[in-house]
Amino acid sequence: MKKILYFICPTDYLEPVINNTFKQENYYYSSLGNSTSFDNNLLEQTKNIIKTKKINEISFVLSNDNRIVLDALEDQCYAEILCLKSLHDQILEQKKHSKISWQTWNDQYLILSAFLNSKIKELKLGLADLLSVDQIKINGSVYNRQKHVFKDIYSDLIIMGYPGFNFHQ
Repeated sequence: MKKILYFICPTDYLEPVINNTFKQENYYYSSLGNSTSFDNNLLEQTKNIIKTKKINEISFVLSNDNRIVLDALEDQCYAEILCLKSLHDQILEQKKHSKISWQTWNDQYLILSAFLNSKIKELKLGLADLLSVDQIKINGSVYNRQKHVFKDIYSDLIIMGYPGFNFHQ
């Protein structure tokens, strides 16, 4: 049986959606906009739950209408909340990169993908010394509330920072 640890935002209310969609053993870690920082304490707790509950997959999930992320992209009412400052900065940086790199009607999905990919990298790097992350699948998805579907995030290979040119002579 699959045992998955989900990193989610409490404002998305995704626990019942995930439980009804995916019939497996689900565990959750919540932080506003998936803004958690993987400090040593959280990494140790994550390692312990992976081992004790025999977690075989970790998934970062945000909804396409996540109010914390939308606030970072638009109104920025929460920008002064200290714990969300870093999240706002990351989201705004990804927005800037997506405008330079891509011309797409769905840049919000691109921004969410880039942000969740950065959280995946951060977790993998933090767990590398604590356990073999090759044994655990780590992924991300965006829940489209209007269509009631989970969509895998863009691959990190597709999302790049600033576009660059490589000239050869």
